[in-house]
Formats: sequence, structure tokens, C-alpha cells
Amino acid sequence: MKIGKVFVRLALLLFAGVIVFTVYRQQIMMNNIEENIALQQEELVKVMEENEKLTNLVDSTLTEDYTIRSARSRLGLLRPGEIPVIDSSGD
Repeated sequence: MKIGKVFVRLALLLFAGVIVFTVYRQQIMMNNIEENIALQQEELVKVMEENEKLTNLVDSTLTEDYTIRSARSRLGLLRPGEIPVIDSSGD
């Protein structure tokens, strides 16, 4: 009878130890997951800001004003009646 009680107590102690160990590991995993979520949220904010900048850039290139300025500067195009000015200083 005494051996049975010792065995039951030992089994309960072992069971409690397994539960404590499992809860501890789960807590560590949850902390790691929360840190990962925080890092991913920071990354998301950065990517969204970059996306906003690129969206604004694309939107600005689709305007008629940008097209005209780009054609004038890159291609040297003029509007009808405009006189070209040539820089003879060589700069």
C-alpha cells in the first residue's frame, strides 16, 4: 500500500512537471511569435510607405503636364510657334 501511494505521488509529480514544461515551452513560442509579428508589422509599414511613394510617382507620370515637360526636356520638342534657344556657352 505504501509503495502504491509513493508511485501515485511520483506519477502526479511527473505529470505536473510535464505540464509545467509544456506551458513554459508554449510561453516561449508565443513570445517568439509576438516578436515576429511586431517585426512583420514594421516591415509592412515600410512597404506600404514605399508603395505610396511609388503610386504617387506613377500617378504623376500619367498627367499631361508631366508628358509635356518630359517631351520638352528629353526630346527637345517645342510647341507650335515657340523659338528654340541654344546654349552656346558649351556648359
